[in-house]
Amino acid sequence: MAIVSLAIVGGSFVNAQAEIFHLAGGGTIEGTLLNPDQSPRVTYEVQTPRGKLVLGKTVVRDVVAFSAQLKQYETFLPRMPDTIEGQFQMARWCDQNNLPEKRDYHYNEILKREPENVDARKALGYEKFQGKWIIRDEWNRQQGYVRYGGTWRYPQDIKMSEQADAVEDNQVQWRKQVRIWRNSLKRGGDKAQEAATELRKINDPYAGLSLIELLKDEKVPAVKELLVDALSNIKTPESTMTLTEIAANDPDASIRDRATIGLESRDNRRAVNYLITQLQSSDNETVNRAALVLGRLKSPSSVLPLIDALVTTHKETIQPGGQPGRTTAGFGTGGGGMSFGTPKAEVVEREIQNQGVRRALLEVLDEGVDFQFNESAWKVWYANKKIPLNVDLRRDD
Repeated sequence: MAIVSLAIVGGSFVNAQAEIFHLAGGGTIEGTLLNPDQSPRVTYEVQTPRGKLVLGKTVVRDVVAFSAQLKQYETFLPRMPDTIEGQFQMARWCDQNNLPEKRDYHYNEILKREPENVDARKALGYEKFQGKWIIRDEWNRQQGYVRYGGTWRYPQDIKMSEQADAVEDNQVQWRKQVRIWRNSLKRGGDKAQEAATELRKINDPYAGLSLIELLKDEKVPAVKELLVDALSNIKTPESTMTLTEIAANDPDASIRDRATIGLESRDNRRAVNYLITQLQSSDNETVNRAALVLGRLKSPSSVLPLIDALVTTHKETIQPGGQPGRTTAGFGTGGGGMSFGTPKAEVVEREIQNQGVRRALLEVLDEGVDFQFNESAWKVWYANKKIPLNVDLRRDD
């Protein structure tokens, strides 16, 4: 049989649809179902080449669509040579005529006889992996992957990716909205009042990043206070650290105070850890500002670091003829130009008693004792008190 020539003829068939009715008592009837929309099903009205039949619901076991191509296939199949080449030709004909299940059947018949047949393996989607034939999609599923966006990924990765996308989308929307309100504040009027009200109501964690971004560049004190108040409503690690840095470092005392208030009403352990590191700063003002915030937060873990910071040593550069902490420049008399003083500057170390640290220590302990700047006395007293460091001295939130 010339299967190839039959395939060419088969390619010209129209895709006329018919059905095969498998009868409960055995046998089949071919025809076209005339009442496909009947619901609930009571009868099957079937148009056959010999006329119209009406079959009761219980008479028919099932109905299978039977295309012209499938009918052609049934005609060709008994004439197919039962060889590997015959199976190949039949599989290719099925592929050309949109019969994928039949196509795969013939390729699998080839593999029963030649398991290593490369052409049949590839036609069925197999590939060689670690010396074995695998179907990549099935192998991926066995490994726990799922198909997502054109790639194979683990379900937990997909979930994390979707969550990240949702976070980014929300952050983008908040960034737009917060900047609109900021622009309204600049213009003033009723819109500014509305914007201020809306900013104070923000408590969505996704808005935190946009507020932090605005705070970095904000120069207007009143607006900055408003943004700090808004950020104080958001309880995230990022907002906590931003408020901590503002509370310890902002040049405006009012803004530092607002940021500290924001830290008092949340889990501030992260803030305490940062502020304790600031007690070791080479800048004396930074030490005292950090201490004052620690005094407000009242964390027992800050007691010993505060004691150690009661008196700190700082280096200062002194120019000859100048004051400690300053440098001076001398002007030469020759050449009509300016020259810097030739005497060598001197770097000295100076111990400073930190009033801000002492005040903070008294606030944290609240014991009615005061050993001033005597670090040794404080440590002896503290050791005798045996205050466990894991006790939270803060008031309940």
